[in-house]
Amino acid sequence: MTMKTNQIEKNQRRVEFDRPLGVRVMSIDGTWCGDGFLIDISDTEAQIEATGQAAELAEFFLVLTSFGSPVFRRCRRRWVRGARIGVGFHKSQIGMKSLEKSLEEEVQQEEERMAA
Repeated sequence: MTMKTNQIEKNQRRVEFDRPLGVRVMSIDGTWCGDGFLIDISDTEAQIEATGQAAELAEFFLVLTSFGSPVFRRCRRRWVRGARIGVGFHKSQIGMKSLEKSLEEEVQQEEERMAA
């Protein structure tokens, strides 16, 4: 699995995946959860692909890992184009790992799953 790092406005690093990573979208109250794909991500925003109820939620949690203690971001929907959703992350750092550490762990786990 390879990642591409793009420079975007305000010198913000954006990571774009050759093959999108699997993620979960969960409603704020935890009553609904669905699958999706992470297309690209930066420290403040992301682009995901999800269908159904995910596009209707104004705010939700984006769960980035499916192993160990969860890595998640609280998101606010910015735009919807078909199944693609642009989201911005809330600024709170409570319970958050750094983006680079989270992505490194996710890529390592994915590589281990593919090698098995």
